[in-house]
Amino acid sequence: MTVSLELLSRGPSRPDLLEDLVVAGSGLAATLSRWSAPEPVEVSPEPAFGLPGPDAVAEVLAAGTAAVVDVAPGLAGPGPAADRLVDLLAVAAHSGVGFGSGLVPRCVDAGQVWALLAGAVAAMTGGDVRAALADPDAAALVALSRSAREAIRDVVTCALVPADAVEEVSADLASAGRP
Repeated sequence: MTVSLELLSRGPSRPDLLEDLVVAGSGLAATLSRWSAPEPVEVSPEPAFGLPGPDAVAEVLAAGTAAVVDVAPGLAGPGPAADRLVDLLAVAAHSGVGFGSGLVPRCVDAGQVWALLAGAVAAMTGGDVRAALADPDAAALVALSRSAREAIRDVVTCALVPADAVEEVSADLASAGRP
C-alpha cells in the first residue's frame, strides 16, 4: 500500500457545499472549529449602505478570519446596497485565504443562501454577480464538481440564520436539485 506523504500534512478536508453551511449564531464557533477555522469577526455596516465597506471586510479576511456581515440590504433589489454586496463578494472571492476566512452572511431563508452561493460563483468566475444574486440556479450549484462546491465555501464560509429557522432552511437547501 502506498501512502502519499502530502496527505499526512493536510488539515481536515473542506466541507462540501451544503455540509455545515447553515448555523445559528450560537453554533457558529463550534461548527467552524470542526473544520479548524478560527472564530469569525463581526464587521459593522456603514450606515449609508447597511453593509460593511470592502476595505473593512478585506482586512478581516486577510487576517485569515471569517467576516460576519448582514446582507439583507444588498439583497433588497438594485441600488447602492446591492452594488456594495457585489463588491463584498468580489473581495471574498479574490482574498485567496481558503476555507474559514470567507463571508458569514446573516440570512433569513434558503433563497437568500442560494443567492449568495450563486453570487460567490459569479464573483469567482467573472460572471454577472447581480444576475446570479437575483436568479440563483440551485440545481446548477449542486451539480458542480466536489472541488468547485468546496471552492464556493471559501467565499461563503457559513450562513447564519435565526435559531428557529436552521432546520427549515437546511431542509430547503437539501431538497434543491432533487427530481
